[in-house]
Amino acid sequence: MPGGIAARNVTIEEQIRYLTSRLVARSDAELVPEVCGLLNIFDDGNYRERMSDAVRWVEIYVDPKKAETYGGQDVVLEFLVQELGTAADLAGMLQGNPP
Repeated sequence: MPGGIAARNVTIEEQIRYLTSRLVARSDAELVPEVCGLLNIFDDGNYRERMSDAVRWVEIYVDPKKAETYGGQDVVLEFLVQELGTAADLAGMLQGNPP
């Protein structure tokens, strides 16, 4: 990860929240692989389901034509941020950090 976040050990929860802040700032297709990379971090069905949904939403979000089908990028971003927030909370719990 760019910047200071790579210089220290971060939890998966922190990684997801950082990624979410970057998504809110811009709709960059290079963020898709980063979301995909967090999919199988935990062997937990609920976490994987949230991250699978996030992967689907981020792929729609970075494609303006696809996003229009769902009401536009702002609407898709809301769904994406919601999924990532839930995944971050789950990651925190799985790593022993309750929300």
